[in-house]
Amino acid sequence: MKKIACLFSLVLMTLLTTAQVPDKSWWTFSYSEGGSPDGDLLNLRYLNEHFAGENGFIKLSADGNSFVNGKHKEIRFWACNGGSMASGFNDQKLDSLAKFLAKMGVNLIRYHGAINPKGKNTSINDVDTTEARNIWRCVAAMKKQGIYTVISPFWPANGHMGGWIPKEWGIDGYSGKDDMWAVLYFNDKLKVGYKTWVKYLYTTPNPYTHVALKDEPAVAIIQVENEDSPFFWTMSGIKPELAKTVGVQFSKWLRNKYGPLESIKDTMALLPIYDLTLPPKESTQKRVRDQVEFYAARQRGFYDDMVHYYRDVLGCKQLINGNNWRTASQSRLLDLERWANSGADVIAVNKYFDPQHKGANAGWRIDPGDFYGAPSALKNPADMPTNVKHVAGHPMMVTESGWNLPNKYQTEGPLLVAAYGGLTGLDAFFWFSPSAVNFATQPYYTFLNIKGQHPLNRWTTSTPGEMGMFPANALIQRLGYVKEAKAVTEQRTMNSMLDRYVPPIFEEQSFDPNRDFVIGDKKNEGQGKLSPLTFLTGNVSTTYNSKKDTFKVSADLAQLINTKEGKVTSVTGEQALNYKDGIFTLNTPKAKAVTGFLSSKGVFDLSGVTITSTNEYATIELVSMDGINIDHSKKILLQVGTIFRPTNWGEEPTTITNKNQQLTGFKITNTGKMPWLAMPVNGSIAIKNKLIKKAIQLDAAGHAIKKLDLQISADGVALKLPADAYYILLED
Repeated sequence: MKKIACLFSLVLMTLLTTAQVPDKSWWTFSYSEGGSPDGDLLNLRYLNEHFAGENGFIKLSADGNSFVNGKHKEIRFWACNGGSMASGFNDQKLDSLAKFLAKMGVNLIRYHGAINPKGKNTSINDVDTTEARNIWRCVAAMKKQGIYTVISPFWPANGHMGGWIPKEWGIDGYSGKDDMWAVLYFNDKLKVGYKTWVKYLYTTPNPYTHVALKDEPAVAIIQVENEDSPFFWTMSGIKPELAKTVGVQFSKWLRNKYGPLESIKDTMALLPIYDLTLPPKESTQKRVRDQVEFYAARQRGFYDDMVHYYRDVLGCKQLINGNNWRTASQSRLLDLERWANSGADVIAVNKYFDPQHKGANAGWRIDPGDFYGAPSALKNPADMPTNVKHVAGHPMMVTESGWNLPNKYQTEGPLLVAAYGGLTGLDAFFWFSPSAVNFATQPYYTFLNIKGQHPLNRWTTSTPGEMGMFPANALIQRLGYVKEAKAVTEQRTMNSMLDRYVPPIFEEQSFDPNRDFVIGDKKNEGQGKLSPLTFLTGNVSTTYNSKKDTFKVSADLAQLINTKEGKVTSVTGEQALNYKDGIFTLNTPKAKAVTGFLSSKGVFDLSGVTITSTNEYATIELVSMDGINIDHSKKILLQVGTIFRPTNWGEEPTTITNKNQQLTGFKITNTGKMPWLAMPVNGSIAIKNKLIKKAIQLDAAGHAIKKLDLQISADGVALKLPADAYYILLED
């Protein structure tokens, strides 16, 4: 296989096209809940249980790699964040959100909250009862629509905790606006406080269901906390008081390991996290290894204790996940992070696709004058959020992700997640995050005015290009229309992980604009034996505590990965990506799809389905709705998405220098206003299916607009796509 360096010279190139500015040919996107219920022709609520937990608690499959319901039948999830919207929604709006999400195919939601007490003069053992009540409201509302809930009750970012840490909490060195990174692992006062908070949350009867959450099967998974690790850069920024506490604990750990050596001080000085990212050196290896092992053992002990507390003390019957974070070195530390979490049932990570958005407030909003690089994952496959290494015996979740604004190529995201998530056995992918009851009609921060413009919410998934693409892909994921296949099976010894040796394959550094304040030297990451494109060929999994470091490749990767032509094919042959041209096709018996820069090829033959398009960029999918192969199906969803932009959106090509790198992309000259506008579709489809007799164009709410002129022949049917095609129902 060719060197990875050659690969990245191709995959990291950013596409520069003319600016995508809406003109008079673009059609207006709108969503209306009006109309007769009988006319609601696209509603996936039927995929959900009558109520979440109808068949008992979510459990692990026999091999531990996936989820089953209480009757031991496989259950597959299409998920999103947004549970915390309960804090701003009354009961009616919360119920409306639940109904809309169920209609779009969602059956799992994450409540990313903060149960800790808020503000000055609070005790660490107080509880935010308002937050608890909103969690209870969320669980109850979602349950009625067959949507399970994952609860994440704590994140030590100060702003998320309420913006103020009182001295009354008694956490040495921490008060005011301090973030509390890593404190929970090493400070017993905070740990006791945390246990007090979640005891109230899980053991108090939910006033909306009269069932305590510990006994509530509609709660699928408990997440101990969000985004924190002693293996991340934030460990070097802890307060001196906490560093001293950790140093004392490290000293005791060393004496337990080596005995009373003179070199072991009562308080050991901690090496900066940067030292843990460096390649092993003989002169420092023993010292670094000891600190790495201590951090790993401390974190593992914390999560093991939390599993015991939730399960054996509180009596919670749900599956448990420890954390969802990354490390300062994905090659040298991530497997240790995952091992530390593997005493819990479920493994998770947060991983976004980077729109290369740069601006003073890029962490939370899009301002006029900001830059974005306009990358497509189709041309940057090493950055795809589904590229994760699974841990054998544990389901794998991506608990936050998205093709966030100002990304213009959002419509590729849901298809790629369904296609590669299904291939690799990804058990849940949570889109971050809904911001409205249905589609965002006011995604602007209207309280801010910049020369007559309002900043745009960069985190909303309630867009036509992202949430609007849920239905077809929820069907693909939840009905198992994509085959799962193994590509690489790895075994790692504890010694190799503690010595920070680079494994044969590792995940690339994920993206988060609010946490990427320190970037490690990529040269320190080393080089794996396998290309990162291996993640696109099939499942990559690892086993810890093995007797020997080994890996087994289940396919001929040299045949599947063609770096010369820029092509990757899956083990099953169902997924094919041309990352040079930016075109992806999915070809399964029940789902046919293409996404990307289609005009460069124009015609796509997918085993009985021909898709033709001259669009510069589009996503076109045909998915069986009755579980029968496309060629004999009597009900097929045709879903189309192009590029969506606010009215009056303005941008112009530009190049900037960022961290000594030149980035080519666009300067945003106008953040626009509502409504959303969509680039017109130019294409057609032909299906070798003699049973389909009619085509009905639907609006964004799934209601019939009109019948389309379906061309019927001896071979099947053909349809020219309307310029404003979004959802089309093909029926017998």
